[in-house]
Amino acid sequence: MNHFFICRHCKSVMDGVDSERELDEDGILQSKSLSNKIKKLIDENTIIYSSPFKRAVESLMPLKKEFPSIQINETEYLKEIKIGKSKDLSKHQIIFEMWKNENFKIDNGESQTECFDKMKPFLDKVFSEFKDKKKNIILVTHGNLIGIIIKHYFGLSFNFDMWKAISMPDLYKLEFDVNNMAKKFTRDVENIENLFYVK
Repeated sequence: MNHFFICRHCKSVMDGVDSERELDEDGILQSKSLSNKIKKLIDENTIIYSSPFKRAVESLMPLKKEFPSIQINETEYLKEIKIGKSKDLSKHQIIFEMWKNENFKIDNGESQTECFDKMKPFLDKVFSEFKDKKKNIILVTHGNLIGIIIKHYFGLSFNFDMWKAISMPDLYKLEFDVNNMAKKFTRDVENIENLFYVK
C-alpha cells in the first residue's frame, strides 16, 4: 500500500534571508530522526515535493541518502502562504483571522482561498501520482500550508488551534477509503528528536 505524507520542515537558524535559512543544530538532529522514521514506511517508489526554502529541502536530505534514486523536487507551490504585515495585528492575530475566515487577508498578504486556488492544479497532479500511479508521496512544506492542504484539498477539519499545535518538524499521514476519498489524517511525531514548538 502506498502512503501520502505531509511534513513541516525542521528547525532552522533565525537570522538571514527567509528562503536561505539553513537547519540549525537541533534541525539537523531532527532531520535524521524524521528521515529514519519515514524510511521505515516507504521504498524507492516515492516522490518528494518540497518548498524551495533551504530549511525545507534540507529536512529530508538524510532520507535521500538512504534512497539515492528519490529526487527532492522543489516547487514554488509549497512555499508558505504570504501572510503579510500589519501595524494593527500581530502575525498570530492575522493567522487567527485567516483560519476564522478563508477569504481574510491584509493588504500585502493573500487569503487561504487565493493560496489554495493557486496550488490546486499542482495538488491535482500530485494526487493523481498517488492514486493512479501508486506512488508514495511526501510533501515538505510550512505550517499554514499543512492545514490549508488538509482542509481545502482533502476536505478534513483543520483550525487555528491545530495550527498552533504544529511542531518543527511535524508529520501528518493521510488515510483514504476505497474510492480515494480522504477519511482522516494522523499526526505522528513519535521518535522524532528535539521537537520545537513556536510560542
